[in-house]
Amino acid sequence: MSGSGTVLVERYRLEERLSGPDPLRGSLWRAVDVMAGDCPVALRQLNDLPSQEPFRQRWEVLQTIGSYQLPRFGQLLDLEDGLWAVRDWIEGISLASLQQQRARRQMVFSAGEVLLLMRQVLPVLGALHSDDLVHGHMSLQNLWRRTSDGLPVVLNGELVPAEDAAGWMDVRDLAVSAVALLTGQPSNPPSSLERLGLDPAYQAVLERLLTEDPNRRFPDAASALEALQQLAMPEQTGPIEKPIAASGRFTAMAPSSTSPRQKRAMAREQGAEGRLWPVVIALALSALVGSAIGWFLLSRKSTADRIPRSSRDGATAAVSPPREELDQREQLFSRLRALQVDRGWFLNLVDASQLSRFPALGGSIPSESLGDAPLRRVWTELAEEWLARIGQLPPATRARLGRLRAGDWEQPRQRLQQQGVHPKVVEHLVSAGAQDLLAGAMQGRKPAEPFRQLWIAAAMQSLDDVEIERLKARPLEPTNTSLGIPAGGARLVLVEAPADDAVLLGINGTPLMQMMVFGANGTVEEERGPLRVARIDAVAGLPLQVLVTNEGISSGVFTLSCRADRPRPPLPDVDPDPLPDSATGELVRPPGLDPSAQ
Repeated sequence: MSGSGTVLVERYRLEERLSGPDPLRGSLWRAVDVMAGDCPVALRQLNDLPSQEPFRQRWEVLQTIGSYQLPRFGQLLDLEDGLWAVRDWIEGISLASLQQQRARRQMVFSAGEVLLLMRQVLPVLGALHSDDLVHGHMSLQNLWRRTSDGLPVVLNGELVPAEDAAGWMDVRDLAVSAVALLTGQPSNPPSSLERLGLDPAYQAVLERLLTEDPNRRFPDAASALEALQQLAMPEQTGPIEKPIAASGRFTAMAPSSTSPRQKRAMAREQGAEGRLWPVVIALALSALVGSAIGWFLLSRKSTADRIPRSSRDGATAAVSPPREELDQREQLFSRLRALQVDRGWFLNLVDASQLSRFPALGGSIPSESLGDAPLRRVWTELAEEWLARIGQLPPATRARLGRLRAGDWEQPRQRLQQQGVHPKVVEHLVSAGAQDLLAGAMQGRKPAEPFRQLWIAAAMQSLDDVEIERLKARPLEPTNTSLGIPAGGARLVLVEAPADDAVLLGINGTPLMQMMVFGANGTVEEERGPLRVARIDAVAGLPLQVLVTNEGISSGVFTLSCRADRPRPPLPDVDPDPLPDSATGELVRPPGLDPSAQ
């Protein structure tokens, strides 16, 4: 029987059993992928034979769903002790735990925060329902806030076929969880929502979400999402103090009555959540539109528009845009604030990106006229793409975008150079690390401002994380190693060899990996291209610097083999016209050309 420390298929090492064993759902394990640098993964072990085949069929469907708010579903392993399913490990906190944290501080989720949560989760449910799957267990325990971006992630569903359950049940369970967050109480909706003090339109939609009446309930996630999109966003979209009961009605304390102690509690609440709640506030559904996560799967059309200069500066536009466009602008501004990104620099970034894509604009920014609406939509789509990239950076780095200087990455650069890495190789290493931040046309080179800010940010991040592997190539017998490389990452291998020896390299990995080989003085000995076999002459100098990058979306492993190739000794010169010996008549060579004389 498998237990902690067991390594499955020489790759997945079991660390801790998180749940189970359950007769039907099996066991959930936390594990690490030893072939990907101990990257954490989640494994579900299913022992019940009758359940394995239906589970296998549902898993194969999940592997095709591209929602960013579901974990990626990996391979299935048929082993002696059951069927094992591999999926991404999600770093974060469940909303149930977050609710408990807030309860200890006498705080709850606000109406605006809950409205955004439902808008973000319903597209995920719609993705499942469109593939004839029902989650079957929507609860605060299975809704997690991801640490990296604050988005809600849906976990641990029963994933029953749609013929065995109805999608509206998932919608209702989500609404029950929403009410629990509003009240700070367990997932049992109150007998009357009037006690929550919600806007009447908000309350009406929530009541429809909770009802089981087939004549009133929403038939699917798409219709529920459409209704929620029509609601005005409440003024408060962050955590609030727990309402107090007044005349049978929950009433939030007025801001003027907030004591210094309560203000400090709110500050501690923000700190306890890692300052992630503003990200949840600002990650509006329009962000999911640009990523084709929700709206595409629900067959909805994106209506995102760009932000004209007049609205950026707070001025009133001569032509008032539609309300939906104004809401989207505010959502974008909120997201900028939540990510702590300098607004002026970011707007210049998106402007420069659009102008480079459409040079025919001649440097002009689209206005708010009806004719420029398509260009405004393009602008917003670009803004969403850049925000998604910028969100990968640490908060401290994001806050400095627009003010970064070349010297900010000087310390890690000097550290690498002291270890024998040439400056040109360092720049290529940074460019490899920047591939997830910069658009394709700007990868592989140091771009101009405002894009250079992201290049420097990538340098600060990638050089701090870089691991250098050192190998010694020997004659006759090859030296081999296997190294993990994260998605979008790079590894650097320094290869030494005896003086005057050439080096034979053989590198194998996935088709999405690329390699470059540099000489000791930074010259490119092997151009960037697929992993392959190469022979590097001794004139390249030592150490050879081998850079391997992974352009895939998942971690991988590559193997590198190296062997020193000693130069062959020169053949002796042969006299083409030997002289006959005067005594014997035999042909002889002058002493300097006689091999036996050497």
